[in-house]
Amino acid sequence: MATTLKFYINARKKFEDNKRYPIYLRVIHNRKKAEGKTSLNPIYGFEVGNWIEVSQRFSSKDKKYLSYNLFINAIENEFHNYLRDHNTQMATKTPHEIIDHLLSRVKADDKLTIFSAIHDFYENDILPDVDKAPGTKNNYKRSVTHFSNFLKHTKLDRLHVTEFKRQHASKFIAYLKKPSKKYNKIALNGQSVHSVVKNIKPFFTKLFLEEQITRNPFLGIKTTFKRTEKPRLTNDNFKSIVELDLSNNPKLDVYRDLFVFLCYTGLSYCDATDLRYSDIKHGYFSIQRKKSSVQTKQFLMKQTISLLGKYEGQLPEQRILPKRSLDKMNLNLKLIAALTGIEFSLSTYTARRFFRQSIHEAGIRESLVVKTLMGHTRTNDIDSHYFYIDDAILIKAKKRLQKHFRRIVQ
Repeated sequence: MATTLKFYINARKKFEDNKRYPIYLRVIHNRKKAEGKTSLNPIYGFEVGNWIEVSQRFSSKDKKYLSYNLFINAIENEFHNYLRDHNTQMATKTPHEIIDHLLSRVKADDKLTIFSAIHDFYENDILPDVDKAPGTKNNYKRSVTHFSNFLKHTKLDRLHVTEFKRQHASKFIAYLKKPSKKYNKIALNGQSVHSVVKNIKPFFTKLFLEEQITRNPFLGIKTTFKRTEKPRLTNDNFKSIVELDLSNNPKLDVYRDLFVFLCYTGLSYCDATDLRYSDIKHGYFSIQRKKSSVQTKQFLMKQTISLLGKYEGQLPEQRILPKRSLDKMNLNLKLIAALTGIEFSLSTYTARRFFRQSIHEAGIRESLVVKTLMGHTRTNDIDSHYFYIDDAILIKAKKRLQKHFRRIVQ
């Protein structure tokens, strides 16, 4: 009897660029069919062109797609191993059993403790996720560590996943908010508690969707906190940074250039320092943000082009800017702030906030233009389905920003 395995991108309708589509596998056995969604992150519609239907693999040699192909190869190898190991029993097997085996679906048993499950979630879902930035993965790791410590300190680490209830979720939040001399633990503020809980919720959502629990214990539980207003870089602050005499501190010059570039573009630090000349075509760059995979597009201003001219042809890997560690960057920004008399610590995020502020001051109000420049998601914006941001609109925005920065630094 023939048993077949097929991988495909699941879409009921025509692929749309901004939508994401999961990768499924289908097993046909004994003239019956079963399907299941793989753990691979869904791909965007504009990536579908890299999928080869005949080979059921991605053609691109991009790191992301290579990892997808390796995953598919591993499942296919396991499929053949399964057929060989169960050769005499295949008549009694169902396609659902084969799917469950290939996707490592197992029934909840006494070994599936909440402690082991949260670590499996981080190791198997978060860590291999190529769409998550290193900083995001570190945040998840810290959250999992907090949750693991809570389970150990409250002796809940052997609790079965089905036994973790809302009362335990509430105790976890209380645990985060209180200090403990016994465990050398400090109390987290409301915003930190919110961040930790936000990263734990997807774990329970996954258990619920996999039908390993009947209710998400964190569903409906809110963590409130007061948002603190962070100091903003003023136009005068920015001017003082640009005009700062660094003849006695030449090593700070590169850090000033990096910061000013971030102020001119609003890019995150990792996106900016990874920019190559190949990313800039016809005076603009169009890249996917590492943090969110959202596309951002900008035409470079004269000020930005002049700044990049300092490093042209001097850097390895065709980078347009020198690359420094983020820790060193933020440390040297503090020195620059001290030299310019700025009374708060500068950071790379300060520059991104300043760029957003500059967009507004330059008179750019169209929401989709702002989102394109900033690289914000447009998922819930109905205009994104009907309104196309062409180059002429972005060039007009560039000229407004160019004029605005010229007024600040003459």
